[in-house]
Amino acid sequence: MRNLHAPPRRTMSKADVTGGDMRWLISILMLTLLLAACSSSEDDAPISDSVEQSQPAEPRQPPQSQPQQSQQQQQATEDIDQSVSQTTDQVDQSASQQHQVETADQQKDAQVSDLPFDPDAIDMSQLIFWGPMDGFFGRYVPIPVAGQQLLDQLLASDSPAIDKYVIDLAAFPSPYWGQALDYLNQRYGGGYRTVYEYPDIFEFHPDDRATISYLRFKQALFGSQFEDMAEMMNPDEPIIIDAREIMWGGVRVDGIPPLEFPTQIFPDEAAEWINDTDIVVGVEIDGDARAYPIRIIAWHEMVNDTIGGVPVSLAYCTLCGSPILFDGRVGSEVYRFGTSGLLYRSNKLMYDRNTRTLWNQFSGKPAWGPLVGQDIRLKVLPVVVTTWGDWYTRHPDTTVLSINTGFVRDYGPDVAYNDYFNSPLTWFNVPVEDERLAQKDNVYAVRVGDSLAAYPIQLLAERRFALDEVGGVAIVVVSTANGEGGRSYESGSIQFASADPAADTLTDSDGGVWMIREDSLLGPDGQVLPRVGGHNAYWFAITNQTDNGQLWEG
Repeated sequence: MRNLHAPPRRTMSKADVTGGDMRWLISILMLTLLLAACSSSEDDAPISDSVEQSQPAEPRQPPQSQPQQSQQQQQATEDIDQSVSQTTDQVDQSASQQHQVETADQQKDAQVSDLPFDPDAIDMSQLIFWGPMDGFFGRYVPIPVAGQQLLDQLLASDSPAIDKYVIDLAAFPSPYWGQALDYLNQRYGGGYRTVYEYPDIFEFHPDDRATISYLRFKQALFGSQFEDMAEMMNPDEPIIIDAREIMWGGVRVDGIPPLEFPTQIFPDEAAEWINDTDIVVGVEIDGDARAYPIRIIAWHEMVNDTIGGVPVSLAYCTLCGSPILFDGRVGSEVYRFGTSGLLYRSNKLMYDRNTRTLWNQFSGKPAWGPLVGQDIRLKVLPVVVTTWGDWYTRHPDTTVLSINTGFVRDYGPDVAYNDYFNSPLTWFNVPVEDERLAQKDNVYAVRVGDSLAAYPIQLLAERRFALDEVGGVAIVVVSTANGEGGRSYESGSIQFASADPAADTLTDSDGGVWMIREDSLLGPDGQVLPRVGGHNAYWFAITNQTDNGQLWEG
């Protein structure tokens, strides 16, 4: 049994049965009785078991060689006449009764029509009358009168609670989509075709919130097309993010297919397609060095793998430019992840295969579902964003993700998300804007426990290294030689004076030379300073997904 508030399916009421509908019903009844009578005749041909339900059944013609009706057929005709008469009387009686009910309902509605319309005080999921079998999000299914009346009430209301409903109706394809956008155009102007071009509507009234009524509506709306997605939006489960800002990302659950333990190949096998300038995410755990080309993983956004014996998930949110490597181990559990198809402030919400809880990809914490409130946060492991040429030079024994993934995609350079990566604009709502950097400026994010610090990639490349403190831990951040990313390490009591990323060295204030390695810094006397988790990201991901992030400004 599915644990969700399934979207109500529309049923035909007596009010929907018009005179035209009755004529079809009477015709079908006549046909049924006639066929029943004819089926007993030895002269009749067999009746087909297959009847097209979407078309009115055509009466079967009697054989041309039969000159006159049989006695059974004459009796059937008399029975049909009597049944039609009885059915007509019943329809007239039902229509009269329904009219009386409708009149009473209208009088009742008139008594409360003067009350302010509050969408949070009623069941707005009544708007949802279509389901997955209706196809194309029900866009071409006629809107019933009751649904249109409820929508009209919503769009005519001045209640601050309506905005979250309008956003969903304008963002998620539905029969109401065009009317919701027309409303936004009349309210704000502009004539845009997406709700994200009306940023003012995302500035919710301070008294508004995601009520339980709203959560049920949202689940029913998404469930009208994606029942498995809606199951992860259970109003009865705890949630720690603002559900009003959860948007559909344009795909079904795992519509962007994760790679599950994909094949790794040696560099000579990849030589025919990989380029030195290709950007890769480099990982090394316990001597197991691997490269994941962005041109491949951008099509998948999730890689469930095991590296150096550690179960990991490389969660790559293309929209916020953040390839984050998570250790899947939490206590005795190992979590593997998929893509929910949902976004929160232009960051993907992933889900775990164990409990189908929604997780924030950027924080590594459960966001909506049964794991919320259990003090769980995935450990962020170190990665480096660099070129294939740089990674291969440093790690000649590395393997690389095979281009033969089992999926048909164009894995060519600069194909996936190329327009987005080269544009300063975001595609979805990002309400927080910190003008110290542009929204899509690249930063290197260092993670120490719950603390995070961001280092602008361009500035870091110019300075080559940075000394800082994150979460009470002294660290040193070193740029890659090509300026594509960085690496971070604990610095302890060592004061570093200079860095040469091309030579993989740091020099301390006493002149000691330290070797830059993937897992640690190695000092002149054998001292070891461990690596700290970090990854690239766009600036807006820092400002919109964290509330305690700090910016290094040199």
